[in-house]
Parts: sequence; structure tokens; C-alpha cells
Amino acid sequence: MRTHGIAMIMLLAIGLTVGTGVADPPPRTADQRAETSEAEKLFQKGRDALLTGQYDEAVKLLAKAVAADETQTSYRLHLARAYCYAGKSGPAETHLKAILKITPEHVEAGQLLAEIHARQKNWKGVVEVLEPLLKYRHDYTTYHMLAEATYNLDQHDKARKHFEEAIKLNPQSASDHYQLGNLYLAGKFYALAAEAYQSAIRLGTDSPVLRYKLASALFNLRNYFGKIAVVTVKAGKAGEISKGWYLIEPVPGRKDTFRAAPANSAIYQIAKAVADGIEDRPDIHFLMASIYLNARRHRQAYGMFEKIQAKIPKEDKALFYYYYAQAAFGIGKYDRYLKLLAEAINLDKAAYEPTLVEAYVKVAEQHNQLGELDKYIHYLQLAVAASPQTASLHLKLGYAYEEARKYDLAVVQWRMVLELEPDHADRMKLINLIGKHEVSAPAKPKTD
Repeated sequence: MRTHGIAMIMLLAIGLTVGTGVADPPPRTADQRAETSEAEKLFQKGRDALLTGQYDEAVKLLAKAVAADETQTSYRLHLARAYCYAGKSGPAETHLKAILKITPEHVEAGQLLAEIHARQKNWKGVVEVLEPLLKYRHDYTTYHMLAEATYNLDQHDKARKHFEEAIKLNPQSASDHYQLGNLYLAGKFYALAAEAYQSAIRLGTDSPVLRYKLASALFNLRNYFGKIAVVTVKAGKAGEISKGWYLIEPVPGRKDTFRAAPANSAIYQIAKAVADGIEDRPDIHFLMASIYLNARRHRQAYGMFEKIQAKIPKEDKALFYYYYAQAAFGIGKYDRYLKLLAEAINLDKAAYEPTLVEAYVKVAEQHNQLGELDKYIHYLQLAVAASPQTASLHLKLGYAYEEARKYDLAVVQWRMVLELEPDHADRMKLINLIGKHEVSAPAKPKTD
């Protein structure tokens, strides 16, 4: 036991750490201790100057502290901050890069360097600095700056993921919810976009543009008017926002009573954007008219489209005329419907020409319901001319001719059906009809 005790004393005397075999660093000399003490004093004074807004003085003092002891990364970090506050980003970058070269895991230095890059709009630099730091620490500041940088680099998938992580760490950031909503809207994730925009509003961020974007998301979710309710609003007026409701129209015979759309509807949000002073642009009115159209309020939609026709920009005209045409159809203006659809086709043939045959059939059916057999036949003829390879159109036209007692024309159409589809489901029925009406058809007069 005694020998063991002496051995322990000897080990400690020569500066070895028992159990590790690693020697302690040699004791510092008096001069080194004095330098360290002086450097610490300079650092404390420099930090005080930095905290009291004396940035130039802080730079002088902290630069001396770094010169006195270059091993202290905290000295360099404070010096870099002082340079930043003094508006001298160049020297700040130099010191921050030096810190990261020695200590790659220094998150604070990386974040400060990324902030400098962000102010310079050097988004690539932000990403290059921060991405390697994720393996050392997952924090809000890093994800937020990465999200902003990748968003500005149009790397939307990355930006979306970074904003999602940032919000997990800081769910109270209204601006992050708003930016995430923009990314979801651009990616056509409409439900997620609506949720993000609503979170931003709940957290205190609000603007007419945000309301317009939320209206766009809700429109694409087909939430046009939401769950309509009947509300009482004194001195209310249709088309106004009142107490969290959009007043659609007065209830007949009931004073101060309106059918109203709730706040979680597209019409409420676009009306709120207008009420809050959004710039008077054609796309705002186009969206409002489209909401009315898709909610099957065709007369109001038609009037809205009619008012903005001259203001629609060239790139949106084809879609505008297509929607305008649907409103015309909804109020029974069938000739106007086809004329407006022709305008859309003329502007974008690839997108809208395939709808022409269906349009002719829709108009034909409307005239058929009105008992206008001649017009029914006329529009079916147009449909057949536009799509002569469609057997079902020939079949419809054949039956229409039969109803009009034009049996010879009916037979021609039924024969075309069998030529196009020899195994048609009504093959035997059509053969019998052809046989029946060929016999009953009046004989053509002989010519010499």
C-alpha cells in the first residue's frame, strides 16, 4: 500500500494524468500569463464598447485583443461583429472565415458570415456557409437563412423543406408561414398554401396581397362561397365585408338580412383584398368574376367579365374569353357563348379547340330542351362537321333527323355509325331502323 502511494505521488509530480497517459500542457510563463491578462482586459473593454454602440472604438480594442491572443475565437467573433456594425463587412468576413477554417463547427461564426452574404444578396454564399453546419446544430436561424437563400435561388423544393424545418423550431414566425404559403401556392399544394396563409394572418401578418393569394388557394380548392349563411347587418350592402362575412345578396322581403359567405371562402378573401386597398389590377377582378362563375352565379359573372374585357392583358385573354363564354352559356346567350369560345380558340388553338365539339353539343341540347328541333339539328350538324370520326355524334344526328321525319338523312347517319363502329352496341337496332326507313322513304323521281 505504501509503495503504491509513493508511485501515485511520483506520477503527479511529473505531470501525468492517471488513467489517460496524456501529459498536461506545460505551465505558462509569467510573460504569457501577463499577455493573456492584457488580452482579456482589452477584450472586456472592446466588448463594452460594442455593447454601447461605440463600434470604431470596439474595433480598435478588439483588434488589439486578437493580436495579443490569436487562439481565442471569441475575440475574433466579437471583432467581426464590431466590423459589421461599423459597416466594414470585408474585414469581418476575413475574421469569420479564419474562425471557420480553424473551427469548422463554429455555428455562430457561420451564421454571422451568412448574414453578411445575405445583405449582399450573395445567396449562393449563404448556402455554401450554412449547409455544412447542419451536421453540427439544427437551429431556427440556420434553417431560416437557408430557406430565404434557396428561395431566392429558385430552388423551391429545398426552400420549402427549410421553411418547414424552421417553422417546426419556431412556429410563431408569421413571415415564415407566409413564405411557405407562397411556395405551396407555386407548387399547386393549395390546401397547404391556404393553411400557411391563414397561420400567417393569425400570427399578425396581413396585407391585401396575402389576402389575394389566399383567395387564389381557396379558389383552386373550389371553396368559392363556402358555407353560405343568413346574417343580419344593419345598413349593409351586397358586395361588402361586414363582421367576418361577405354580403352576397339581400334576402327578399327581410330588412337588413343577407345571404353571406364566411371568411374561409375565396370570395371573402378577394373582397377583403379589395377593401384593404389592393392595387386595382385586371387579375383581381378576373378572379372575382371567376369565383362567381364557378359558384354558378352566371348573371353576376357575365356582367363582371363584360366590364373588364378591355383591360385583360394579352397573355390572359384566351382563358378570359373561355370563362366569359361559360358565363354567357349560363344565362342562355348561346350565340354569344360560341362567339366568345371562338375568340379563345383563335388565341390558343391547342388548349381550346378540343372544347368546340362539346360546345356545339351543349348548345344543341339546350335547343332540344326548348323544343327547337331545327336548331337542335343545326348545331348537331356543326358538331359532326367538327368531328366526323365520332360515331356517337352521327347517332344523335340520325335520331334527330328521324324525329324530323327526314328518314333518308337519318339512314345516312346510321350507316356512318356502322362504318365507324361495325360492332356498335346498337348494331342490330340500327340495321332494323335502316331497313324500315329505306322502305318507307319516298322514291326518288326517275330522270330521262
